[in-house]
Order: sequence, then structure tokens, then C-alpha cells
Amino acid sequence: MAHIEEHPDWLARGLDEDYGIDIEAELTEGGLHGDILKIQIKSTGTAEHRNGQVAIPVERRYVEYADTCRYPVILVLVDTEAKAAWYLWLQDWLLKMRGAEGRLDPDQSSWTCWVPKQQTVSAGLSGELKSIARWKGETQLILSLLDALRSAAATYDHTTVDALTSIISAKAPNVADASLNALIDQAIKLGDRMRGTPEGNEVANQLFALVRRHGARVSLPTVHDLVIRGDSYSRAGVTALGILYDEFFEHMASLDLPSYFSKIEPRVAFYCAFREAFPKEKSINPFVDPTGFAFAGLQYSQPDMFWDKYANRGPSALLDYLVPCSQS
Repeated sequence: MAHIEEHPDWLARGLDEDYGIDIEAELTEGGLHGDILKIQIKSTGTAEHRNGQVAIPVERRYVEYADTCRYPVILVLVDTEAKAAWYLWLQDWLLKMRGAEGRLDPDQSSWTCWVPKQQTVSAGLSGELKSIARWKGETQLILSLLDALRSAAATYDHTTVDALTSIISAKAPNVADASLNALIDQAIKLGDRMRGTPEGNEVANQLFALVRRHGARVSLPTVHDLVIRGDSYSRAGVTALGILYDEFFEHMASLDLPSYFSKIEPRVAFYCAFREAFPKEKSINPFVDPTGFAFAGLQYSQPDMFWDKYANRGPSALLDYLVPCSQS
């Protein structure tokens, strides 16, 4: 608060209710224009230093708030002994993490980010923090495009989703997963309405188009979100998984999906193992027959008129007729 209030170009407002944010800082240089930063403060007795950098612990609750906030969220680490403070722009950090790793590990509760020791709040208030508040820079542009993409996906605007995806791919190819994740979120919200409704069909068609475009970079966490629904699987997600194996086989095989899904959803693990054991099989073939193949304790029991069921349900029809290996 002292750093901000003593600076001629900023004012600070303390927030009475703590919903993850302690201070709101507004840029006053040139007048008030709504250029605001949301600041969360984390204090420590002695900050950890290494090779000219300072460790800032990042808790999941801060990340989740930043991911939905329309203002830049700044995490500040205060060293109470040294009376020094360093900052991390959480949305920028999150964007870079997703570019490197895809979606964050849902089971991880915290991360450690190392920032240059020169990245102090005092220096930032006269430099980078002004640009962040004014939404100047590549990160702000990408965040704005992703926001627009979520809105387009929520309104099932296929034309706009396609246009925004192309722009995002050109500007930030490493965060292409975000396009798919926006549609996955909509599919999850639709739930049972994904099947047999105009909006469900629209979301499914957009999903299939996006996996064809971005499948070479899709991450393991995104595949999980695409396919798994609660304690079962999504039919549209399994169809998308089939497309990914059809068109990006080597990348999909590199994710070790049979092993991963065997602990979560053995029926999906069976499908992944079958596709990897028979790479020439394609998901468009309604006469595919996994009879005799076994994985994760499951085998396929072919029903009558199996081709008709496959034509109506896609690859998920195979999962519907898996039985324990001990059964015929």
C-alpha cells in the first residue's frame, strides 16, 4: 500500500472483504480511465533467492480467480524482514504454463514461480505494471481473443469460433488448447443435451473441427477433459478421440493414453490400446471388429447389427459392448 500510495501515478484502495484480492490499484497518470490492477498479497519472513531470482509461491485459488477475472491479477510477495516486494502477473504466468504444459494438473495445489530479483513492485509501478493496467502487449491481446472465443462458444457461433481460432493459432500457437477447452467447457455445461439437440450438435461439430486443426498439439489434460464425464465417458469426446488417432496417430501414441485411462476409465483405455495396436484402423469404419483383443481386463462382445449401432453412436459403440475377459 505504501509503495502504491507514494507513487505519483497510482492510487490504492484497500478491500474490506477478502475474496482473494487485498488491494485494487488504479493508474492515475493522465487521468482516471479505469486502468485497474487487482493485487493479492502474500507475505513471508524471508524470501527464497537463487541465481538472481526470487521464488513466489502460487496457490491454486489465486490461479482460479485470475483465470476468470477480467482485470489483470497481480500476486505480490512481501519480504517482511527485507521490506521488499516482488510481483507476478498471474494471467501471463497461466498463459505461459498452458502453452508449455496444456491444462494445469487438476491435483496440484500450488506451484513455485521464479522471477528476476529486479521485478520489484517499486520498479513495476514506474514501468511494466503501467503497461499491464493499460492492456498493452501480446498477452493482453491473446487474453482478449480467448475471452471472445468463450463468448462465441457459449452462443454456438460456429463462424466466429472458427475465425477466432485461426487468429489465436496465428498469434499464439502454443495456447491452441485453449480453443478446444472453451468448447469442452460448453459441452460439459450442456450435459445430456449434447445428444439430439441443435446446440449439442453444433458444439460437437465445432469440437471435431478443432481437434482436426489442433490435434498435433493437444495435451494429455485436454484429452482427459474431452473424453471423461464424471464416472463415465462422453460419446462426442470418444468420437473426437477417434479423429485424433486417425489424423495425429504418432502424437496420440506418445501420450501413453492406455496406461493413463486404465486407472480412470478402463473402457476408454481399451479403445486407446486397440487403436494403438491396430494403427491402420480408422474411426470412420463401421465394420471395425475388436473381437479377440483384450486390455484392462476387458474384451469386446459383438452385438447383432453392430454396424448399425456404430453408425449411430460412432466409436463409443465399441465401448458399450465391452465385458470382463472372463465372460464370453
